[in-house]
Amino acid sequence: MEDTDDNEHSLGQILESSLVLPSDSNSTFTKQPVNETSRQSLELLGPDSLKTNGEPVYKDYSAPTGSYGKHGEPQSKINEFFTELRSGIEISKLLGSEAKELSSSQPPRYSREDIVALRDTPAIFQLWNLNYKELIASEFPQLFVGNVIDLANEEEEDNSNFFLRPYQEEIVKRSLAGENDIILLPTGTGKTLVAIKVIIQHIQNRLKNGQKVKVIFFVPRTDLATQQLKQIKKFIPSEWRGKCMKITGDENMSAHMVKFYMRDTENLVIVVTPAIVSNYFKTSREASLFDFSLLVFDEFHHATKKHDYNWLIKRYVQALNGGDPELHDDSLPQMMGMTATIGIGRSKSPDSAREFILSQCAKFNLRAAPSQVSSLDGFLNLPAEEFIVVDKRLDRVSQFIEHNLMSAIEARILSKIENNERLRSSLLGDNKQLEFPETRTNQVYLQMVVATQTALVEISHIPDIQLDTQYCKVALEHLKGYYWCLYLDNLLTCKYAVKYLLQWKHEPHLKGVREIWDMFEGNLETIIQLQEFEDQQNSNVKVESLKTRLEQQLSHQEDSKVIIFVQMRIVAEYLATLLNSMSPKFKANKFISTGRSNWDTSMNAQQRIDIRAKFEGNRYNILVATSVLEEGIDIQACNMVVRYMYVKDMIAKIQSRGRARKVGAILLTILDDKLKEQERTNDVKEKFMYDALQEVRDMSPEVFSKEIYRHSLLMKTSDDEDEPWSTPEDPGEAVRVCCQLCNASLGLLADVRVFMESHHPVLDASISDRVMVHRKPPKTMYDGITSVGFLLCSNRSQSENKNPCGARVGVLTQLTKDYKFAMWSIRGIVVSSDAFTMQPSNYKSIKELYIIKPLYIEDIDEAGQQFQFRAR
Repeated sequence: MEDTDDNEHSLGQILESSLVLPSDSNSTFTKQPVNETSRQSLELLGPDSLKTNGEPVYKDYSAPTGSYGKHGEPQSKINEFFTELRSGIEISKLLGSEAKELSSSQPPRYSREDIVALRDTPAIFQLWNLNYKELIASEFPQLFVGNVIDLANEEEEDNSNFFLRPYQEEIVKRSLAGENDIILLPTGTGKTLVAIKVIIQHIQNRLKNGQKVKVIFFVPRTDLATQQLKQIKKFIPSEWRGKCMKITGDENMSAHMVKFYMRDTENLVIVVTPAIVSNYFKTSREASLFDFSLLVFDEFHHATKKHDYNWLIKRYVQALNGGDPELHDDSLPQMMGMTATIGIGRSKSPDSAREFILSQCAKFNLRAAPSQVSSLDGFLNLPAEEFIVVDKRLDRVSQFIEHNLMSAIEARILSKIENNERLRSSLLGDNKQLEFPETRTNQVYLQMVVATQTALVEISHIPDIQLDTQYCKVALEHLKGYYWCLYLDNLLTCKYAVKYLLQWKHEPHLKGVREIWDMFEGNLETIIQLQEFEDQQNSNVKVESLKTRLEQQLSHQEDSKVIIFVQMRIVAEYLATLLNSMSPKFKANKFISTGRSNWDTSMNAQQRIDIRAKFEGNRYNILVATSVLEEGIDIQACNMVVRYMYVKDMIAKIQSRGRARKVGAILLTILDDKLKEQERTNDVKEKFMYDALQEVRDMSPEVFSKEIYRHSLLMKTSDDEDEPWSTPEDPGEAVRVCCQLCNASLGLLADVRVFMESHHPVLDASISDRVMVHRKPPKTMYDGITSVGFLLCSNRSQSENKNPCGARVGVLTQLTKDYKFAMWSIRGIVVSSDAFTMQPSNYKSIKELYIIKPLYIEDIDEAGQQFQFRAR
């Protein structure tokens, strides 16, 4: 559904009219209530405290409760609520002398740890033996009741008889009745346990009725698959635990095995990443949604745009609207989504926010608005919010790099392009000129550098421009590196910016142009001297503000746990190291994703599990994390969450806030003026979401049903994916795959197939006439496919001594145990026709022009018998 900007209450208008910045640009900002139903206005510390560069802006932000569309009291009021004893059995009589210690402390000690510490007392033992209904009816403070239930569940020998908290019982009713639903519960309130309750009853009912059972539990990341499978096996009946499994990219399972488990009737529950199932549908003609009985989507808010969640849900919508008269109501699987926030997509007005939420509801053909609890008062601790607004850092290191290095490299790139007419016209076209942005520290500059690099790669095969193209590509790589150096200098200290530069000596690709490399080496000593001076004389106010606030928190509460969110993996690594050097109170470590980048810092799944255990076991009290920790991963509630120069979108803010769940917790944001504007936008969008949800909830059943039907029709005719700039054509026999080095023809593009979305086997038995095989030990790639050798171009026509070309043009793969197929390496080939030649950056760029047919699992045997690679 396209978002509209023409509503009279547009995002821009609301930002302009209701969130007013003071005229003094150096002062902090305050949030004004948008209307009567908005969140309460912020309690300011007073005009004298409104300072930049280190002072908190405001406190006691009354964040929304878990009840969407309703706005709660300030944290101080909630704390008062905790200390009030309600009617029913009096806690003082039940707990005796221990009650005074529990209820008189500030904040009140109703945590799991406090309850466990008093477990052996007769009073607690008496409480433990109350049955579930008596415990609920006693009207103890709800946080206390919830923690007792959780601890009792953990100690049951048969965990499948677990209890839900009262609000969980309320929210799960529709799903237990077999309806499709989207369950909205804040982070840390037990969404997974709700899903497991639904799974258990779903399996029991279908087995009892002799119906098929196959539950697919989707998670967006591999880490979550391991965590959720562990939880499912913990609470599911013991006789079913051997019938629960997970399939992710880490298992490296072949397409045939994925198909086997998807259709196998023995396995009751499979936890998967969505790409596994979407690839299954794209590689098997027999794949069908009717093979599944329940689909659970964890972190459902990902079901937008090109995410695999959305692709799979569209399959469901197509089947739902297919009009097949033979389909019965129970033919399609039950659908269940779980998320802390449903989001509003790209919406910029209240009306478009409502339309987005209705479109999400239509994806599951809901009969009513998404389920949410009427109140979470007493069960959910809400963090106070603090903001520290800081200025951009200006120091001698960054100024020297900008004015002495980056400007000089830019001039050399522009000179190369202007002095080579063919390069200029190929890169820029007619009447265009390359211009670098004046500000070198924002993302616009980086995007321009990367876009120019990509464009140069695509034209680098053109004669007469290769040398200048290579020069410009290396020079741009240096500019990109200096950009990240300035980025680190602004966030940390000059020492870490220089540390990043020193790693360049181990990067051969940066040494490809002597002139540019000499410029770096010749100025490195000066940069180091400037760094030493700056770090001694001028501290970074961002770092000092963070240090001061952490020291205050740990002095106030020694056992505090803190998560600091940052944007980049390298920042997480460097900041954790920096904090450890600043105070013996700080015991910090990074928590980052798996992956590789120019700075080669990453963390695998097992390392993240170990770090989590040490964080919960008090080895570390600070985790510096990227977005990998924002959602899903089960981690101990924190006393403070810091967003350090990292303001993303509304969903990220809500997820981060959900990590600060302890009583008296704080969500601290350190930000500059640009991020301040993004934060204001996020707050307005959050209000849009709550108000739109309330509007959807207030619809009559008839109106809601009509809206869902309207949006289901829109989904049949619309597509979230970007439209291709041209319609792909059949390559036929006119388009060839050629060696990138010698331009010899290797085969036809029409013989290439796509398998499991990311593999491209070649169905051409004669290919061995044009390539040589360099054998190597078998190496498993992914999706169960093994590479067994390199393919080298064997063309001799352009060699004076008739030696073969020898360029690496592909890989020989063992697609199945019986058949080997060639696959072209994208960096070793060009795609050529009589009209033009292109060096593709990836297969996606080829598919935009030409149709590449799929290879299905069911066709591999026939294709292998005819076209498998036969070495000469």
